[in-house]
Amino acid sequence: MLDNMGLLMARTALIGAVVALLVALVAVGGAPLGITTIWPVLLAIGVGLAARPVTIGRIAAYAVGTAAAWAAIALGAGALPQTAIADAIAVLAALAILIVLAAVTADRFPLWAGLAGYAAFAGYYEPIYAANPTLFLSESPVALLTVLLAGAVGFAIASLADLLTAGVSDPQSTVDDHALMIEGEAL
Repeated sequence: MLDNMGLLMARTALIGAVVALLVALVAVGGAPLGITTIWPVLLAIGVGLAARPVTIGRIAAYAVGTAAAWAAIALGAGALPQTAIADAIAVLAALAILIVLAAVTADRFPLWAGLAGYAAFAGYYEPIYAANPTLFLSESPVALLTVLLAGAVGFAIASLADLLTAGVSDPQSTVDDHALMIEGEAL
């Protein structure tokens, strides 16, 4: 019989194998979906696996963070001058939305998941925007959809990895962890 460390190692190896296999499939077949780079998928998988199980609040916070990044770039593209201070104002406005959302929902929409969504879009789209800012209206919706789709694929992979490894007990999971869940949402 495996001790707690052995169980944790087995569960981690199994989750890692499932994630690796599914990410390889996305890497090979993601182009028709517009997923041409795998890191946004991996970022969403990380958010999904960070504190299992995957919750709707975490997914929503990630999506809102992605949209907030788009809005910050849109604000800079359309309403503010192209200066470092204007960029800082746009980022602070977007971050304020994420902070307020996390606070008002008592972290049911975790700030860290929103920040990960923000980072996913900013990391993906800012180089595209910098190359040609005048194409914001035509390129940014495609980039937004691509990052949201990559995030959805990542969360689906995290959920599937969790489901496929449900039979392997998690020694780090305690009764207290589950006591903080109401209707599947972490409190």
